[in-house]
Amino acid sequence: MNDPLYNRYRYISFKGTNVYRRFFSEQSDQSLKQQPFSGNNQEIPAHGSYGALLFDPRWKEKREEILKRDANQCVLCKSDHNVQVHHRQYHFIIRDNQFKPPWDYNDYLLITLCESCHKRGHNKYKVPTITI
Repeated sequence: MNDPLYNRYRYISFKGTNVYRRFFSEQSDQSLKQQPFSGNNQEIPAHGSYGALLFDPRWKEKREEILKRDANQCVLCKSDHNVQVHHRQYHFIIRDNQFKPPWDYNDYLLITLCESCHKRGHNKYKVPTITI
């Protein structure tokens, strides 16, 4: 039986047509198994911008931690001009029907980029959205 709650894989897509599957451990699926599944295969909304959330003190604190970790410079070109914190992936929480707040991501999913590298990256690649 194809039960999405007990399937060991989740499917993600990147810019283009390729779809990849990712294995999830038993522990990471516990919260999904406790939630009722509607069976709807709804489209995940576009992420858009965090907007006002970027002014939240929790994000400001997380952002400063990441900038400090990366020595306040772009991890690609080493520039220290107009540095920004980039999310390497977005998480869409199915049961809440919303994206995870920007400060709730693990540190390894956040990197420091200069404005130029950040724009270039978003133009070349689509940030993957993982459903959780």
